[in-house]
Amino acid sequence: MSEQKHILEQYLNARFCDKPVLKILHLDKIADGWESDNHIITVEYGDTHRIRENWVWRIYSGSGNREKAVLEFTSMEKLYSAGYPVPRVFLLEADHSPIDRPFIMMEFIQGEMMWRLLDNSSEEKQKQLLDQFCRLYVRLHKLDWKLFDDSLPTNNPLFFIDQWLTEARGLIQRFPDFDASPILDWIMAHRDLLTCERPSAIQQDFHPGNILIRADDSATVIDWAHFAVSDFRFDLSWTLVLTHAHGWTGMRELILQGYERYLGKSVEQIEIFEAIACARRLFDLTISLTFGPEHLGMTNQAVESIRSSMDVHRRVHRLFNERTGLHVKAFDELFEGDE
Repeated sequence: MSEQKHILEQYLNARFCDKPVLKILHLDKIADGWESDNHIITVEYGDTHRIRENWVWRIYSGSGNREKAVLEFTSMEKLYSAGYPVPRVFLLEADHSPIDRPFIMMEFIQGEMMWRLLDNSSEEKQKQLLDQFCRLYVRLHKLDWKLFDDSLPTNNPLFFIDQWLTEARGLIQRFPDFDASPILDWIMAHRDLLTCERPSAIQQDFHPGNILIRADDSATVIDWAHFAVSDFRFDLSWTLVLTHAHGWTGMRELILQGYERYLGKSVEQIEIFEAIACARRLFDLTISLTFGPEHLGMTNQAVESIRSSMDVHRRVHRLFNERTGLHVKAFDELFEGDE
């Protein structure tokens, strides 16, 4: 048994008194996220009747990793209790980790990633999957937001855009060589258009790669490390930008139309929110490649993923320029000679 496996097995036996004689049968690494390492663990426990289960072990990296672990665990607990389809989480280790990094454990969902199904399905099946995607998305945003944060003001329609601007200024101050004034000035010029009628639970990376489809066609949404309560358009805009960036022709329009159909009305000022989503992704890209991924709590694998996907980021850059009419020096220099 590897040392890591042995240490983890001892830890789990100490934590789970209701799972006697717990043994780790397999410990297999799976695809890493931008801010975490992920494993599938096969365990067996029980005195006489042995029970075998698969769990996901999610280990957090970089700055703020403790806060991310706590946020994801508590958010998924509340979502699960609210009946939203997320994996059941059952272990948070934030302060006394045997591997010196915080982690959570959750049930393993046996399912197919929605992206793969979209890529390999008939046109009719693709329509059904996108319809399911949009229903899930609106359902999330229509949850009772007070279940997650009842401290937010209810009489300030500009609260969330002002909160975003404050957080953005605080983050940018850590990198004085990055001149973000054109971006912030542009957003401030449009600020009064960005009123929010109602707070929403948002995932902040909602796309078909984070949705697993089981054999019975039910869906489970994964990856909640950036859960928040905010304006739903911060969520939706990133999904639209992502589909555009990856070159899925017509997908942006299909998702927006489906979302509006289940919402029951048009989404106002979504193009401005798309520009904001582009700016944040380009900022993350610039800082990660210039200063290193650890400054934003990312893994080294995230930078390799970025470098191998520059065509995707070029589309984000072009969309940012189209939506704003701006040319930000730091962004332009990343793609100099390519566009």
